[in-house]
Amino acid sequence: MPRIARETGFGLLLVAVLLAGLNMRAMLTAMGPVLGDIRASLGLSPSAAGLMVALPTMYFGLFGLFAPRLLRMFSMRRVIVGSLVVVALGVGLRSVLGIFGMHAGLLVASAGISVGMVLVPVVVKNAFPQRISLVMSLYTMAFCLGASLGAGLVVPMAHLPNSSWQWALAFWVLPALGAAAVWRAVPQASLEMRSVPGETIAPPKGLFRDPLAWQVTLYMGLQSCIGQSLIGWLPVILINRGLPPAESGAVMSVALLAQLGTNLAAPWLAMRGRDQRAAITLMIWMVAIGTLAIFYAPLSWIWPCAIVLGLGMGGTFSIAVSLLVLRSRSSRDATALSGMAQGVGYTVASIGPVLVGILYEFTGTWNAVAVMLAGLCIATWVMGMKAGRNGVVLAGTTDSPIQFSQHTSR
Repeated sequence: MPRIARETGFGLLLVAVLLAGLNMRAMLTAMGPVLGDIRASLGLSPSAAGLMVALPTMYFGLFGLFAPRLLRMFSMRRVIVGSLVVVALGVGLRSVLGIFGMHAGLLVASAGISVGMVLVPVVVKNAFPQRISLVMSLYTMAFCLGASLGAGLVVPMAHLPNSSWQWALAFWVLPALGAAAVWRAVPQASLEMRSVPGETIAPPKGLFRDPLAWQVTLYMGLQSCIGQSLIGWLPVILINRGLPPAESGAVMSVALLAQLGTNLAAPWLAMRGRDQRAAITLMIWMVAIGTLAIFYAPLSWIWPCAIVLGLGMGGTFSIAVSLLVLRSRSSRDATALSGMAQGVGYTVASIGPVLVGILYEFTGTWNAVAVMLAGLCIATWVMGMKAGRNGVVLAGTTDSPIQFSQHTSR
């Protein structure tokens, strides 16, 4: 491929990666600020609402484990394009057909998102081997920007003339379809995986027996458990404390927007030391302080507290995603570790929002929820101290990289 065409292809691929990131969280964060309206409209109890908030994360875990297997049958481009179209379909379905449409839409959209979350980091590792840290940081920035926009726009859009929470949530069909169109335009040559002929897409042997793989997986899952719990319930907590719904959604949007600051800074900081443990410690402390402040700090402090929380959440998440490539020797190992960490990890994370709803419903206060989240911060730090040490998964094996599907017509 001529140099100019190759550079154009990789430039378009970078845009496609960022647009994919923009669509990975908006579907979830848009629900929190209007969760009260959704509960009233669909007749949901707090625990049922908590289950609804948790279901996408549980689906991430379920479908994330199988995402790498799609590359046996289809090219990387077709799989990611298809996943974004599925996201759009699910987002649209969520806004119609009442409670059935809500649950069906969450299932469908979550399936598409889980595939994208597993495979896009693999594309980055393969296509930008000399700029992995920078591109992964930009990807997580887009991830968190989409989350912030989802939380910040949904209430104003729901209050437009002739609008409702259904129309406000359905808006995110458009960005998903736009991202799919850009991925469809990416040259196939930009997505060709470095591989050795004759291998299969099957996960490398021994990954589920590798201690480091489990440490990365549990760090991913526990930090996500904190994030998903707060994304689903933060506006409800603040409304219960006395903030108006629009202001509660704005606080959540600011917290999510603050993540952009550490999306770039945290991976850079993590690469400056001998390993990632110091950066993980700093970010977890910020999450813990910000989380407890949300529950107990005076409401006049809520905005700076939200910024501290967002900076910590952005850092823990961006380091977790970076570990998927930093702890892998090859695109094959990155694919397998990404599937395991996000499949098993998000299954663990799905428990968080459900427990929040149950604890609040049965205690009538947020104190038990605050204790739960503080405990999760400690557990996340413990796993981070293990996952943050230098090393790669399957260090003692000699398996060669896998063969990805080369169906360019697909």
